[in-house]
Amino acid sequence: MSRQAPHAPPPPLDPRHPAYRWILGGARRLVRYHRMTVEGAVPKGPCIYVALHGAGYLVLDLVMACYFLGWKEFHESGRLEDWRPLRIVGAESQIERFLPGLPRVKEHAGIVGTDEEDCVAVLERGESLLVTPGGMREAQPSRDFYRLRWDGRLGFARMAVRTGVPIVPVAVVGGAEAYPGVRWGKLSFWSPLPLPARMEMAIGEPIPVERRPGSARDPAVVKPLQELARERTQALYDRLVARRRAGR
Repeated sequence: MSRQAPHAPPPPLDPRHPAYRWILGGARRLVRYHRMTVEGAVPKGPCIYVALHGAGYLVLDLVMACYFLGWKEFHESGRLEDWRPLRIVGAESQIERFLPGLPRVKEHAGIVGTDEEDCVAVLERGESLLVTPGGMREAQPSRDFYRLRWDGRLGFARMAVRTGVPIVPVAVVGGAEAYPGVRWGKLSFWSPLPLPARMEMAIGEPIPVERRPGSARDPAVVKPLQELARERTQALYDRLVARRRAGR
């Protein structure tokens, strides 16, 4: 019987790849189009950003968030020392069946699958992750779109405990207005073209996490951490939504 080859983690990101000229340039144009504003500081070093799953077919509101969290300084200066390797954790989507080149674009953009071992490997390599724990639960048009649905989603907290990296709450508001959608049964339909809605983003204070790999499966350790991250992330969304409704 042949021995199974060890699982290989995703290859390191290459900021000099020609694909980034298109990806970063497109993200910057979207940021300007949506007049995106950002409050809060980007932390140094690897971390796990947690946020609501974005709106639209290509989740461009989160792509714009990544521009500020990891790509902006490098794109503007061209210096490798300004590069902050950042990956979005995302499951394979149905739309990939209709856009044959999308998987390659996702690869170059740094999107990594939901395999926990892959995510831990890139964190230990010094890269950061943007995780949307609610996943497809949140990827549906609704009146309360900016409400987190993280019940039972503990994976990001386990990864933080395994690696000791902080968890950073992030909120992005405006995607549901820029890419409005409707639901029909279990199907969701989003506008393929962006409306000129203004985007707002807030970066919360990092939640420090002690590295305890042996406790990563202990609910008494992981669940309180998940609940704290959810509470702080929801508070960011609530504040941004209230400010938009007040017209400020």
